[in-house]
Amino acid sequence: MGNEKIDDLFDVNKMEKSIKKAKWRANWKTVFITIIVLFVLTIAGTIVNQKITEALERPAHMTAMLFQEISAPNEFIGKHLHYPGFLGGESRFTTYKIIEGKVVYTGQDEYGYGLFRNQSLSSGWTSPIIVGPTLHEGELVNQHYSEFGHREMVFFYPFIQYKTYRDDLALLDEVGDNKIMEVALSFDKGYTMSEVEAMIPKDVSLTWLWVDDVDEEADDFQFRAYNDDGEIIKQENIVRSEHEVYGFSLINENGELREDAVYWFIGAIETGKERKTGWEWEFQRLYETLSGEDGELTPEDLRYYGAVVTGDAESLAVLRGLPFIKASSIGVITDRY
Repeated sequence: MGNEKIDDLFDVNKMEKSIKKAKWRANWKTVFITIIVLFVLTIAGTIVNQKITEALERPAHMTAMLFQEISAPNEFIGKHLHYPGFLGGESRFTTYKIIEGKVVYTGQDEYGYGLFRNQSLSSGWTSPIIVGPTLHEGELVNQHYSEFGHREMVFFYPFIQYKTYRDDLALLDEVGDNKIMEVALSFDKGYTMSEVEAMIPKDVSLTWLWVDDVDEEADDFQFRAYNDDGEIIKQENIVRSEHEVYGFSLINENGELREDAVYWFIGAIETGKERKTGWEWEFQRLYETLSGEDGELTPEDLRYYGAVVTGDAESLAVLRGLPFIKASSIGVITDRY
């Protein structure tokens, strides 16, 4: 071996440069591999999160649709928007009512889904007191409205003797001839579907039926307010806002008559009680309350405490004085065209 090569072997500077160069290559190799691994994990994580989020969203979405199906008189879902996040997300949907073929925007609702989100996203309070749902007969002194200025419909139980009733059919003469509206009718007792269809005059559009979903013997129908000492300072009979009743629409989302509407209602309850969501218990309660003695829910088991009808002032005037109508409450009023 030549002297120059021997000197190179013991050249400290050259050795340090070689070591640094090797470390530099090793570091860049590590960085490169790390970037590749992170890139692959990010893609894989995104795909996995998307699949999990979709799996978590499906039952919540279906249940929200089913819940809308069995409630919300005359109201349907319009645009539905999804906002996926990490292992969950949020969904928002707009709603509209159909009044004699006229579409009326009624607002927006929302729900959450996933491991870190509550299904109910709504919270807070409303003001003034005329905005929001009517809870008891003491609040009937004020007509309540939505934030869009739509009148709220109110329903009255037939087995409760209220001190105050709504008789909005008496207001029809004050509504212009170019207006159409929806009216909630509360009956004097429970009726079958065939009886309701026979009672409602032919010129009046019957669009929604209020189902008897309560146990008169077991349920509590009193609203109570307490002071700081736990003493009752107010006790009133409850009434049902249109936001708190169950039933089904006789028209579809296009305003056309729906065939076998009662089976849509029953199917929605049967499907809803099998979904593992925050609303599962309410679907189960409805099924058990509405079912017959055999434990099965059939159309023959259902009784109806009220209905929603639509029309103009002239056509709805024929309802005045009919003995089966215990109360009436006008909802949305809109222009005919």
